[in-house]
Amino acid sequence: MSRLRLFLVIVLTLAVGVGTFLLFSNTLIGEDYLKEFVLQQLEESLGRKIEVHRAKFVIFPRIRVELTQVAIHDPNSDEVVFSAKRIDLVLRLLPLLRKQVVGKRLLVEDPVLTIHRNEAGHWNILDNANQAATDQRTLDMMTRVFMIRQATVVNGSITVVDEARPGGTRTLKLDRVEGGMMIRPERAMADVHLSVAQTGQDGLSAVSLVGQIKRVERSDALTAEEPAAPASAEPPPVSTPTSVFQFEGQVDAANVVLRDVADFFGPRPVPEQLDGMVDLQGQVRIMPGLTGYDAVLSSMTARLNQLTLTGKANLAGLLTAQPTFAVTFNSSLVTLKELLNTIPAQWIHPQLPAVLAERQIDGKVQVVNASLTGSATSGPQLSVTGEFRIQEGQALLGEDHVPTKDLAGVIVVETGRVRAANFTGRYGAIQITEGKATVSFLEAGPWLELEITGSMAATDLVQLLAKTVKAEGFVHLLAGLRDVEGTALPTFRLVGPLNEPGGITFAGGEIAARYISLTHPSLPERLTALQGKFVLADGGTRFEQVTGHLGDTILQVQGGLSGGPASVFQEFVVRANGDAGHIMRFVPAKVIPVGMFEGLLSAAVQLSGATTAPHVRGNVVLTESKVVVPNAIEKPIGAPAILEFEGNLTRASIATVTRVELVLPSVRIPVKGAIQIGDKFSIDATLATGELSLSGLPEWIAKGGFEAGNVEVSLDVKGKDTDWKTWKTTGWMAVTNGLVLVKGAGHIDDLYARVKLVRNGAEVKRLSFKVQDSDLALEATVRNWPSKPVITGKIESNQLDLDLVIPKGERSPMRELLETLASSSQVTMTASAARAHYRHLKFGGLTARITIQDGVLDIDRIGGDSTNGQVAGRVVVQLPAKAPAETEVSLRATGVAVEDLLRLTHADIQGVSGQVRLNGTIRGHGRNPHGVYPSLNGKTEVLLENGRILKAKERAIWKILSILNLPAVLQGKVDLEKEGLPYNRISATVAIQNGSFQTENLVVDSPILKITAAGNYDLPTDQLDMVVAVSPFGSYATFLKTIPLFGRIFAGDRKGMATAIFSMKGAVEDPEVTYLPMKSFTAGLSGLAQLAVDVLKNTLTLPMDLMTPNEDKPATPELEFVPETVPATP
Repeated sequence: MSRLRLFLVIVLTLAVGVGTFLLFSNTLIGEDYLKEFVLQQLEESLGRKIEVHRAKFVIFPRIRVELTQVAIHDPNSDEVVFSAKRIDLVLRLLPLLRKQVVGKRLLVEDPVLTIHRNEAGHWNILDNANQAATDQRTLDMMTRVFMIRQATVVNGSITVVDEARPGGTRTLKLDRVEGGMMIRPERAMADVHLSVAQTGQDGLSAVSLVGQIKRVERSDALTAEEPAAPASAEPPPVSTPTSVFQFEGQVDAANVVLRDVADFFGPRPVPEQLDGMVDLQGQVRIMPGLTGYDAVLSSMTARLNQLTLTGKANLAGLLTAQPTFAVTFNSSLVTLKELLNTIPAQWIHPQLPAVLAERQIDGKVQVVNASLTGSATSGPQLSVTGEFRIQEGQALLGEDHVPTKDLAGVIVVETGRVRAANFTGRYGAIQITEGKATVSFLEAGPWLELEITGSMAATDLVQLLAKTVKAEGFVHLLAGLRDVEGTALPTFRLVGPLNEPGGITFAGGEIAARYISLTHPSLPERLTALQGKFVLADGGTRFEQVTGHLGDTILQVQGGLSGGPASVFQEFVVRANGDAGHIMRFVPAKVIPVGMFEGLLSAAVQLSGATTAPHVRGNVVLTESKVVVPNAIEKPIGAPAILEFEGNLTRASIATVTRVELVLPSVRIPVKGAIQIGDKFSIDATLATGELSLSGLPEWIAKGGFEAGNVEVSLDVKGKDTDWKTWKTTGWMAVTNGLVLVKGAGHIDDLYARVKLVRNGAEVKRLSFKVQDSDLALEATVRNWPSKPVITGKIESNQLDLDLVIPKGERSPMRELLETLASSSQVTMTASAARAHYRHLKFGGLTARITIQDGVLDIDRIGGDSTNGQVAGRVVVQLPAKAPAETEVSLRATGVAVEDLLRLTHADIQGVSGQVRLNGTIRGHGRNPHGVYPSLNGKTEVLLENGRILKAKERAIWKILSILNLPAVLQGKVDLEKEGLPYNRISATVAIQNGSFQTENLVVDSPILKITAAGNYDLPTDQLDMVVAVSPFGSYATFLKTIPLFGRIFAGDRKGMATAIFSMKGAVEDPEVTYLPMKSFTAGLSGLAQLAVDVLKNTLTLPMDLMTPNEDKPATPELEFVPETVPATP
């Protein structure tokens, strides 16, 4: 059933078609009607008048229209824009039934298209009156064309005539145009191919274009340019996308005559050197633009003679009044001549060809990235910008046209100027390592700015600077250079017009020195390792970080010298850093003693004013140096200190210093005046410190032990010799609230001093201070200060500790002072103390005379009162410089307590009372390597009276008493344990020999016992060796004789004496006491025992003999010993 229905529909359709055809057959097959109908349709589509010689309509085998001798006219004139010998169009049936001519296939034979722009800038193919309508008709026409499946052009030609540009009418004719288009409506695209072939004098030129036309969407805003709406106007409606057509494809051109292309597209006249053929390949894209059409050529490769270019190009505003184009390209390396044959120099700037010719510029060029832009508006609108790389370049540079060769670098062409950067080569004697230049094309002519940096021999540099630098001082300096060696890296700047003779001038530059060495008459030795930068500008010279070596001294120069005859220093600073000995050689005169500075010095000198007589200001950093000024300064390395100075240089060998100032972290010590240094030395200066805090002064400044206090100095110094001892010094010095640390004595407080200096002497108006609980006041006069001072005066004290003035140790401050005075001065002083003490010994009314001279300290006429007596004596000290002293002390003393005397010793001996009488002399020195004790010699008589010896286990006498069991025996009669052993007197004569104290007559006269001793005590070794004889005495004698240890030492009528003998050996504080039994003396007494017994015998029997002189004395042929058993020690 379905097949039957389909068959009926087909039959019905054929019937309707046949009926319709029969209905209109007379109309469709009329020749005149067809011609008029086709022309009308085409004119409506193109909006132009069309003439056709003959129109032929063919139905079989397909419906088509054949037009011959077709001509399309310019709507504004009778000019024929397009003509064709024959056009064959295959039509579509259904549009034709609707009276529309729509083709399916199109063939155009021998078409001729003439595109013409008049002087007003109007193209004949555009409707200038209504651009939007023209665009719409074009869009409609392209839409109909897209309904054609295939179109072909055979043997066509295109002629473009442009009368709107200056230089006359330009014509471009393209022959043998072949083309075709295959339309694919289902993909809204068409495949297009077009070729042009033309035979000329240089052979066959061909251009082919293959691509596709596509329908794309774009905003209505791009269909035409509309004026901007005013600010108050309502915003325009949002545009909706519309359909447009664009072309994308591949273009190939071979053997295109470059001159013909340049004649049409470029400015006239065409340069004569522009010639050759062009081969071109690339991707092309044509699309509607803001106005007209835009064409973009990408992936472009062009070969122009020997030059190969790659890049891209675009053409904007095609078929508009102001079309513009731009070509961006790069190229291979070619010679400059070949490049200029392709891109004429006048396209870059009209003045450039003259510059190239005058400066003989040549070389090889590679286009890195360049743009050629142009416009078809009035006037030459062609320009070239971009970056070009050059090699093997050459030119004549500078005012003297210095040959420059082997140039390599980058040239950047910009609008109105040409820049060269990073170029290398050789400029005269300079090997260019980096250079840059700019040629600006001004209305007055080309202007050059050139800067080159390179390297050259130092000798060539000196010759070059002598010609170019006009600074008088610098030229004079260059004239004295000798034996110059090394390398320099100069940078020179040249500026000026290129079209004027002598217009290019030297505008300055820089010179970087690299390890240059030279000699100059003003230098003490050869300058080596010279480095730094010399800046030449405005006729002057500036030194920047210029360093060099003069021996071990490093020099650095910074600053400038102005040019011209009145040359001046401009912030000119010279710094030196090196060994002190080398730097001191720059001082004009030998005003600095040898050895004053050691280590490293850092000095800086700033010069200002005229170069012939500059003002000088500078400083010397002493931090890394050792500075020694005898008796004043001993600065160690590392302590911060700066010496500032200021003055003037009048001649090369004379300097006048007007200010010298020592700058310390917290103190400034200035000296002002005039100090002339040079061939002759003189000083007329003033030192005024103001009030300074001594605690703020560093330790390395001699302060005599001062830790605090205020000092003020005001001195006027005049002299004409470097020997300071000949200078005349006047003024005064004052110290208040002084605090001095004396080694071994503590602090000196409340020190006040005021000293007046008068020519060669001084007056100590007052010097007073306190030390612990002592006070001193001194007044003195010093004469003949410069040579050997003579000091006279007096010392007074209300309270004086004598221990403070006794030197302690090998090198004490007091010893240093006394030694200095003894070696260099003559001192005579009187001293008095109302109250004095030495440790615990007290004296009153103490006086003495002190004399110091010729290495000897003599303190004589010593006198004073002790506690219960008097003292007198003399002390003489030999003080050799830096050597041990030798001392002799003579002393007479009475009324001194035994306890006080024993406390003076280092031994721990206590518990002995009584009064001492002392008379003796003792000498000693410190030359013995074992100390002072082995050097002691002398003789002393000692007498102790009316005292007691208290109990002490370590004491030798109490050990003897313990062995005798005397405390127990006398218990109930005498309490020895509490009251001690009483004595009436103890006497001895002590001889001292090499530190050994010897006695033969030590006697202890006690109411209980008689004790005698003989022996010695070696002080250096603390060894005691004595024999002691003990015998009962007085009212206790009979009772004590019962002690078994006492033996009879006398025979005969006297019945003998009860005696015990002991030996004492060992340390004096705890000796070993040994009883000597009587049986050990069976052969008789000898040695120390005999001596002790003899003393005892004399002590005991002498009073008896004096009392009974006529008594018969029986002979005692021998001693009788009755030994007893020694009891145990209680």
